Amino acid sequence: MAADGYKVAVFPATPNIATYIMAVVAGPYGYFEHKFDPKTPAIPQMRIYGRKSVLAFINHEEIFEATLSGMKYYTDLFGRPYPFRKYDQIFAPESSSGGMGNVGCVTYNEDTLFRGETVTLGKRLVQMTTTLHELAHMWFGDLVTMKWWNDLWLNESFATYMSFLVLTEAPEMKRFHETAWLYFQQTKFGGVTADQLSTTHPV
Repeated sequence: MAADGYKVAVFPATPNIATYIMAVVAGPYGYFEHKFDPKTPAIPQMRIYGRKSVLAFINHEEIFEATLSGMKYYTDLFGRPYPFRKYDQIFAPESSSGGMGNVGCVTYNEDTLFRGETVTLGKRLVQMTTTLHELAHMWFGDLVTMKWWNDLWLNESFATYMSFLVLTEAPEMKRFHETAWLYFQQTKFGGVTADQLSTTHPV
């Protein structure tokens, strides 16, 4: 505690990252925690945050399961463990997108939570692919990133592909194996449709 009554917080040095993938989140959040285990150093401390009024609607066990499965799969596939010290996933009100993969701090829109509704397989697939998509960005998008915005598709397309790859190949995600690619076939038409517009651009 400083002499004038202010509390002083000291943070470790930030690794070299692109300036557009950092976030500061503050508020009256509660959280669920998956504690760091020294026996598995490739898995960092993980928390899932939400406003206290929405904590009951966060299916944290399934989100942790997908995250752990994705970390193991990506580590094996890329030959490099998760590259940062922690991994927070935060459900924030009025977020401008469904998900944003900032370094070690993924933000989701609260609207993606299941609040007193019937949770269909389709809704769970959307949440799982989003979770794994944003996790994939920790390797490409955050650890490395495109040189300029005209190659943004490299980040986004690969992250989407990797999310479906985990859902169809990771043993822990077996319950999604048969249906994930059916969902992929549905979602790819959004890209096909956009590619027909006059606003499309060459890759």
